[in-house]
Amino acid sequence: MNKIQVLIVDDEPELRESIKLALEREDFGLPVVTAEADNGAKALQMFSQTKWDLILLDVRMPEMDGLTTLKKIKEIDPSTFVVLITAHGNVQDAIDAIKEGAYDYVEKPIQAEKLSEIVRKALDAREMVSKIAMSNPIFDDDIESDMVGGSTQMRQIFDLVSRLTKVETTVLIRGENGTGKELVARAIHFNSPRKAGPFVAINCGAIPVNLMESELFGHERGAFTGATERKIGKFQLANQGTLFLDEIGELPPEMQVKLLRVLQDKTFMPVGSNREVRTGSRVIAATNRNLERMIVDGSFREDLFYRLNVMPIFIPPLRERLDDIESLVSRFIEKFNLQHKRKMTGVSDESLKAIKHYGWPGNIRELENVIEHAFIVENSSTISLASLPQQIQAAAKTTAPAPGVHVESALDFEEFKEKAEREFILAALKANNGRINQTVAQANIPKNTLLRKMRKYGIIAKEFFVNE
Repeated sequence: MNKIQVLIVDDEPELRESIKLALEREDFGLPVVTAEADNGAKALQMFSQTKWDLILLDVRMPEMDGLTTLKKIKEIDPSTFVVLITAHGNVQDAIDAIKEGAYDYVEKPIQAEKLSEIVRKALDAREMVSKIAMSNPIFDDDIESDMVGGSTQMRQIFDLVSRLTKVETTVLIRGENGTGKELVARAIHFNSPRKAGPFVAINCGAIPVNLMESELFGHERGAFTGATERKIGKFQLANQGTLFLDEIGELPPEMQVKLLRVLQDKTFMPVGSNREVRTGSRVIAATNRNLERMIVDGSFREDLFYRLNVMPIFIPPLRERLDDIESLVSRFIEKFNLQHKRKMTGVSDESLKAIKHYGWPGNIRELENVIEHAFIVENSSTISLASLPQQIQAAAKTTAPAPGVHVESALDFEEFKEKAEREFILAALKANNGRINQTVAQANIPKNTLLRKMRKYGIIAKEFFVNE
């Protein structure tokens, strides 16, 4: 993709022009190319002829209104990202739009800053979905294809994700920052029967405590000082879709009780309301925290943990999946060639050696930033060692790190112990072809302890079965 194609659908020429100018002035990384339609019928005709990265669609229009147009667009291609334009304060239009699969909505009069923020988020989400479709082998008949995530660990995760797309189970994704927890959550959503519904994400660590309840459940007008209008919460916006609760370990104790009730009863009460609202959303949570340790010290509820941990997924850090590094580097080079209009062909042998020897405390996110850094510094068509950050260059002079051990994480005894424990269980199961009783006997570990640890780390015994 070397440009962003946006279709603006509104019956007001002045509004279409102002949106066009606002988008063209903003830096989205690629040039924005816009086209216009003054009604839904014309928009559908243009939709059938071109693949649009984003459609901005007014609700109230002659010939065919926006909600009808949205339904028809989603029937043709459910993956299309649509942002609805609604009248100020028209909450019902926003709710209806989200239910029909709109990514988000923006209110009139449109503020350029708010529009740019929503468009940027929609384009980021679209890129994420596209990346999932390209990189995840479980959605391709040829699972031996050379794709990102070809290591044994990631193939096990892809297989688990594939099974989770067929059920409604609550999922807890665990792993260090930067390992791709949200990417896995989106893979589950966009390849499940819920894919036509919204994927709504919220970072529990980024919302002030006094606003968390309103963000999750919404509030009525006048519910508290500053509540000048009714607000729809994330649980209602995610109805018939998926609600992704990132950094669930940061959720305050008082909100943990309320979340537990929603998971149990599928109902909640907006702030300032005396009516219960039913939600049909699926919850996927993620954390980089040690929730078991938090349960012991009383900062995380044990009953909530078991509600969330029905199906755990443990994403290994990048330093434990070195087989994926070359593919990831190639993918990022491809991405930044488009973004920066370069023709970088690859990395030098010594650069690749340094990249593989580095510990990657920031995981995939750090690797992506390092490759973009090289694009800015490097003048030739190959990423050289000199164009990498100093800490990566230093890694070229060291021997490869021991699998699963990184100097920073090793300073935390509990984290080190958990990683060693997980590797021990994996090795024991592999040595005994996944047979639990045989593993218990040979590894000298109580059966109940083994089963509990396997649940904790998302380890599935049958993945080690070998036909003899």
